[in-house]
Amino acid sequence: MNIRDLEYYQQIINLRNFSKVAHFFSVSQPTITTAMKRLETELDINLIIRDQSHHQVSFTPSGEQFSEHVNIILKELTIANQEINQLKNEHVRFGLPPIIGTYYFPQIVSNLFNSGLINHLDTVENGSQALLLQLINGSLDMALLGSVKPIEDNRLIARNFASKHFKIIVSKHHPLASRESVKFSELRNEKFIMQNEGFVHPIVFKELTTKNHFKPKIIYTTSDSQIIKKMVTENVGIGFLTELALDAADDLVSLPLSELDQPKFLMSLVYRTSHILTPTQAKLIDVLIDPTI
Repeated sequence: MNIRDLEYYQQIINLRNFSKVAHFFSVSQPTITTAMKRLETELDINLIIRDQSHHQVSFTPSGEQFSEHVNIILKELTIANQEINQLKNEHVRFGLPPIIGTYYFPQIVSNLFNSGLINHLDTVENGSQALLLQLINGSLDMALLGSVKPIEDNRLIARNFASKHFKIIVSKHHPLASRESVKFSELRNEKFIMQNEGFVHPIVFKELTTKNHFKPKIIYTTSDSQIIKKMVTENVGIGFLTELALDAADDLVSLPLSELDQPKFLMSLVYRTSHILTPTQAKLIDVLIDPTI
C-alpha cells in the first residue's frame, strides 16, 4: 500500500473535495482520483461516495472506519521518523517538570556529566500533565514525571523510583506556624498560592478540597515554586507543595497533613512502550533513577 495514497486519503477526509486535495499536494486531480481507485482496488471495497453535481465526497461506513486506521498509521510513521532521526545523533528529547528539574535533577547532573550523557539531552520543560501528552504523541522520547497515582497506560512504560509527601507551607508569622501538623479540613478559610493548571499539585489539591467539601480561596497561581515560597514567607497566603520542593534554607514552616490516607507525589521515568532503547539511553535511565538519591 502506497503511503502517499494514505496521505491523499487523509486529506480527502479533512477537505471532502478532490480539487482541494490536489491543490494541497500540488498535483493534478486525476492523480488523486487514480490513487483513491488504487486504494479501493487493494481493499476490494468502496470507500468514497462521489457527488459530481456538488463536487463533494462522502464516505461509506467502510470508508469512515478506514480513515481511523489511516490516521493511526500516519501518526505512527511520524513518530517513527522522529525517533529514527533522534537515534542518528543519539539525542534524547527529554521532558522535565519544573519542580523535579529544580530539586531532583541537580542531584544527578554530576553523574550525567561524568557518564558523558548530559550532552545527549534536549530538555523540554513543562508541567507533568502536558509532558505526558507530548510523550504519547511522540514529541518526547522520555520524561521524568510527577503523578499522584502510578502511570498506567499500555502505550507507556513508567518506572516509579521515589515518592514524596505533600506539605502545607505557612509563614513563620502565621497562626498555624506553631503546629506540628494540620488537617486539610481546617484550611477552608485560608488564602492559597498555588501552581498553575497542567501540574500535579492542582489535581491533588482539587481532590482534597472536594473530599473536604469546600471551595478554596486561591489568590494567585504560578508555575514557579520559588515564587510560591517567597509569597508564603511574606504571609500573603499559604501554599501546598511536595516536600521535594522544600529544604531547610526556606524561611517558612512546612506542616505535614495529619490524615492517614493522604496522597503522595510519585516520581517516575516514563517512555513509550514502542521505543527501543539504545545502549546510551539504557545507561541514561540508570543514572536518572539512581536509587541512592
